Amino acid sequence: MSSNSQSYSYSYYSSSSSSNGGPPQNTTYAERSYTDNTGTTTERMHQLPGQQPVYESSERPSGRRVEGAGGASSQNRITDVTDADKQYEERMEDEYAKREGGA
Repeated sequence: MSSNSQSYSYSYYSSSSSSNGGPPQNTTYAERSYTDNTGTTTERMHQLPGQQPVYESSERPSGRRVEGAGGASSQNRITDVTDADKQYEERMEDEYAKREGGA
């Protein structure tokens, strides 16, 4: 029996500032994420004062995770967790076999 799990999140932020008594300048940020059994889709929008909005979209398949700090100098890597889990299980089976055979 398969599981159908879904989640949805949305955040919105807007700030207004003015300098030297000038008109207010608005900066807007929004992010929407949707997760289901196929993975996660994230959409972002930001708009700086006097500029057109900028839209970004990313998808991350299920069973994978992104590694990295996410800072400007780091590059994110996508790692297939299922392969790492299989390798770990194989190493553990080998280790138990060594212990049982040598005890």
